[in-house]
Amino acid sequence: MSSVTDQPTKKFPLNGLRFLVTRQDTPDSSLSEMLQSQGASVITAPMTRIIQPKSWDSFDETVMSSTKIDWAVFTSSNGVSQCISRMLELKVDPKIFFSKISIACVGKSTSSTLAQHGITAAIVPEHFQSEGLIEAFSQCDLMNKRCWLIQAESPRKTLSLALQKQGALIIPTPVYRTVPSGNDNSFLLDELEKTKLDWIIFASPSAVKNFHQILPDGFWDSLTVKPKIACLGEITESEVNSLGWSVQLRPAVQDFVHLVKTLCEQQQKRGNT
Repeated sequence: MSSVTDQPTKKFPLNGLRFLVTRQDTPDSSLSEMLQSQGASVITAPMTRIIQPKSWDSFDETVMSSTKIDWAVFTSSNGVSQCISRMLELKVDPKIFFSKISIACVGKSTSSTLAQHGITAAIVPEHFQSEGLIEAFSQCDLMNKRCWLIQAESPRKTLSLALQKQGALIIPTPVYRTVPSGNDNSFLLDELEKTKLDWIIFASPSAVKNFHQILPDGFWDSLTVKPKIACLGEITESEVNSLGWSVQLRPAVQDFVHLVKTLCEQQQKRGNT
């Protein structure tokens, strides 16, 4: 369900700016609250939702079998949450299970979600995408090592192919699907036409795709004033660019803290010029 929150203030760098957040806030990670704390007005209209995979068979088999796993690789916080939830349904203690396995994950947000369950990652690359994991793993001997990739359905093949080149034995198990939210977001057309939005924030390629699908043909190009676009990650930025749209901001570090920090710094610079 979409929501609008106005927080007027004259003290913060994002005062007077209106943001569209296209992801679902969670108790552990609320981008909307971060923006509001800096004076912004926020509309939340999630473009996607996370649901279970079509089948848990491959995951369950991996967890319940006696096959030795050398590395477990998480590429998102969603993957961690879904994995832990399913393990608990299977009456398996995640902390004990992963204590015997080396863990790698993409980014501080993913490692933080793991840490909430008492699980520590051995590899958390500075570059918060699959490419960062590939670079980190290049320093490891993966020959004949079983690498369990805990990901979304239909993930990018970049990571698995790179690990296979190093001799790793890949065990892929989907733990969630990203699907359109199903919400009625047609009200956003009025927001855009009346130039009520200053910024749109995309955190995933699927959010970009689903946002684009709600726009009538030619609608974006017809706008006399277009909102600025901020993205998390190179892949999300590439999806925006593939539509012929421009990205005005992408933080060097791929998380919401640095996104909001970069937005604030940009506005402060403008205020000083």
